[in-house]
Amino acid sequence: MSFFEQTLAELDQVETLIQLERYLIQFSELPHIDWCCFIVHRDSTAYIGSLPDGLKQKLTLPALKQVCLHCYKPSWSGSKKLTKVTLPQASLLIPIVTSRPDHACLILGFTSQNVEPKFAEKLGWFWQIVATYVYDTYRRLNEKEPDVEVRLTPREIECIHWAAHGKTSWEISRILSITERTVNFHLTNSMQKTGSANRQQLIHNYMNTI
Repeated sequence: MSFFEQTLAELDQVETLIQLERYLIQFSELPHIDWCCFIVHRDSTAYIGSLPDGLKQKLTLPALKQVCLHCYKPSWSGSKKLTKVTLPQASLLIPIVTSRPDHACLILGFTSQNVEPKFAEKLGWFWQIVATYVYDTYRRLNEKEPDVEVRLTPREIECIHWAAHGKTSWEISRILSITERTVNFHLTNSMQKTGSANRQQLIHNYMNTI
């Protein structure tokens, strides 16, 4: 089975958003890839995967819409197509054709600063196919009822994810580039939605659904 076929088969087996995030993070273990993040906006913006510090502030909803409107094919950082978006060097942005009102893209960061043009083009078209399947997987998971992942917002899921990894509210605030107060707000909302008495019970109840 080729890497492409294996990737599509594994995406079919993903059952929760947290599993999808873990799967995307695994792409960073591939040769020459540092990080991978799927970004989608519907009612709010979800960042699924890993993303360099500070990049969320640059990838605002207006910037994401600009990409979807004007960037029709995979583009490397610094290209004319990405004049509205500042990306780290050696990163590949892949716009995804979505159903309205969604806006989505997949971004990969590479270790090498110099990528041969022909190789870059092949990489772009390969990952564009993968990105489409990632988006289809995200839609499938979002349409499931009544899973806790659907009831919780993407930001609440992120906060629980990092809390489950032993991070304090302050550490989570630094990772997600939000205030510690906002982290506690999301965790409190999550506890109310899941009927949890404290953070430990919230993590336990949530992890049992994965």
